[in-house]
Amino acid sequence: MPLAGTGAALGAIIKANIDSLSDADKKDRDKVFEEMGKAIITHLTGPAGFTAVTVVSVSGVTTGPGVSGPGTGNLV
Repeated sequence: MPLAGTGAALGAIIKANIDSLSDADKKDRDKVFEEMGKAIITHLTGPAGFTAVTVVSVSGVTTGPGVSGPGTGNLV
């Protein structure tokens, strides 16, 4: 599964986040890397990215390779 967007898009988000820092904060490595982390999360979870799904319980699942197909059911 490919990641959301492109390297250019991620680069633009990182640049924008870092550009938004004050000059003093741009010299603070922790602040710079925090903004880079935020940019990566935004890139992955944005409109073209992934959406987290939480499933509380699953039954009838076995370990190992398998095939998924159409069906019906409910998330519990």
